[in-house]
Amino acid sequence: MTDDRVTISDLDVEKLVRDGLLNRDEAEALRASHQAETGTVRMEALPSTAGNDSGENKDFVKEQAARHQRHWVRVTRLCNQRCTFCLDSMNQDGTMIDVESLKAYILLGRRMGRERLILSGGEASVHPNFIELIRYGRQVGYDWVQTVTNGMMFSYKKFAAAAAEAGLNEATVSMHGHTAHLHDKLTGTPLAFVTGIKGIQNLQATGKVVVNIDVVINKQNYKVLPEVIEYYYNMGIREFDLLHIVPFGRGFDEHRHSLFFDLNDAVPYFRKAFAWADKPGMFIWTNRLPVTYLEGSEKLIQEPHKLTSEFDGGRHNFEGYLRRGLKPDCHGERCDFCFLDGPCRQTLFPYREQLMANSFPIVRLDSHQAWAGTPARERFMAQKPEWLQLSARTADDAVATLATLGFENPKIAVELDAGADVTPLAQVPGVLRVVLKTVADAARALTGDHALAAPIEVELQVDKAIAAWLLARPSTCKAWGSRLICTLPNHEYLSESQAADPEPETLRKLARLGLRIKNLPACVVGAASVPGDHSVLDAKLLDGAGDLHLDRYVHHYITREYYAKSVRCGLCSRFDQCKGIHINYLRNFGFAQMTPLDDQGQPRTDAQDFDKLTDRLQQANAGRSRRDQSRVLGLHRPERQTVGEVTAKGETGHLGETGHLGEMG
Repeated sequence: MTDDRVTISDLDVEKLVRDGLLNRDEAEALRASHQAETGTVRMEALPSTAGNDSGENKDFVKEQAARHQRHWVRVTRLCNQRCTFCLDSMNQDGTMIDVESLKAYILLGRRMGRERLILSGGEASVHPNFIELIRYGRQVGYDWVQTVTNGMMFSYKKFAAAAAEAGLNEATVSMHGHTAHLHDKLTGTPLAFVTGIKGIQNLQATGKVVVNIDVVINKQNYKVLPEVIEYYYNMGIREFDLLHIVPFGRGFDEHRHSLFFDLNDAVPYFRKAFAWADKPGMFIWTNRLPVTYLEGSEKLIQEPHKLTSEFDGGRHNFEGYLRRGLKPDCHGERCDFCFLDGPCRQTLFPYREQLMANSFPIVRLDSHQAWAGTPARERFMAQKPEWLQLSARTADDAVATLATLGFENPKIAVELDAGADVTPLAQVPGVLRVVLKTVADAARALTGDHALAAPIEVELQVDKAIAAWLLARPSTCKAWGSRLICTLPNHEYLSESQAADPEPETLRKLARLGLRIKNLPACVVGAASVPGDHSVLDAKLLDGAGDLHLDRYVHHYITREYYAKSVRCGLCSRFDQCKGIHINYLRNFGFAQMTPLDDQGQPRTDAQDFDKLTDRLQQANAGRSRRDQSRVLGLHRPERQTVGEVTAKGETGHLGETGHLGEMG
């Protein structure tokens, strides 16, 4: 096997599993040629942004980082620390991974187009060929070579210099405290703090390696998180990854009562810590920290696409459930504490249940759907939906497709390509709504001699241009009234929302013209609010066997089901009926647009002061189940419960391995 001919098929994947380079989930992802990063059971600080004082837009920098193709390579299954929160402890058997297997896999990543090589562990730096692997990564063409480390080996000046000389570009050093007492206690290792600090200093002294810090947030350090950031900032660090503790490994099995904490108690400390992100050239990333607790710091919400790596880390669990109905082996008491509760237990589980019961309320189909197989088509056609959403190029395409379907009298919404003539749809039985995306299409459908007549409704996917066009025509808006629905579309990326989405006040102005506003809650747009479309079975989600395809489901969740609420929403009378706001509109415009409503639908006046919310939230949640509490507010108090008191609810955490100390997927 030569360097210029290595492909996935050349590799003995089973040997990589035996060597410990891949776990079973990563091997399956590799076989499927999925863009899964090996070892990404942890969210790293993405490309180096440290020291960037150029005034470059931080949102842009972070999004580019999220799109960066990374190749994680586990180098060892051992570590020279014993962190109390380590979720990888069950996988550490003290072995080194064969260097030739490592090189073959490093090369494969480059052949797959990966740009950044990340050497992980255990503790990667203790591998006897660590320096050689850095050099090899540079030789085969990686733009950037990074390691995730506890820093202890780099306390040896010659070792740090050799790593830099070999081509190491970045070191993410795990430092979980700002004092020797705190850090050494959490890592279970005497002198971990002193050697870690020396390692940072030696790497900085090379002038070639960007150093950033990650911190696992837990009960022992959350109150001093602002001081931790300040300490390392004063050492010249400008990039931090803040990782919320997860319910796996040693941290949950052995130390849960000393590590897990009530997130509501942490809000004031988080706010002080997050304020550091406002400094020029300073980048803070959050990792698995529930979105609810990032009000005022929405720019720090973890990039939604990180969920792809999270699901890859536990692929066998998720696919076992989707294909055979086997609940993940992590299902149970961990669920109420898991970052994946939303996409897993609360969404993936109901999706499969509805699929098997043929009870999806909404199904979506492209007129040129390429079915993965006959079982997929049969499963889709077996549903009994209230609404059918059909995407078509022309009205003729739509009519032809509708003639082939056998659903029992669903309401039909048809979305046509831009520029298509919608008037023929008015004559098609069952079509009650047309969905349009451009100003030109809106003008044709709403005004003039060919305007659509009742009872046909028009749903506009509202962007800034359409909103401005409507506001300039109040008489048209009033004439259409509730027959015109202005839907705020969801976007896959923050930049798309920033480029296209109207501000909340603009949508409120449209509501005041009598239009319905879809996909924003009543606290934002008032009584004109119409819920967005949820529990939608898109035909593209099905694999050849008629099961939900895991990767397509994750993408679907990010774009259609990833919604969040504020901590304050726990005080709202409509809490149980509201999904919140889509993640990227939140990242764009923030939680401040949301105001809890009282029983009369009026804004509450006691829900603004974060530092005084805890008692009122506890009272508001007194009548809710633990699952409902944790679903949005994360009001678990694990340190005050016995194992038996924790409700056994289901969710799946990733059982993939971390490349390092206590972070997960």
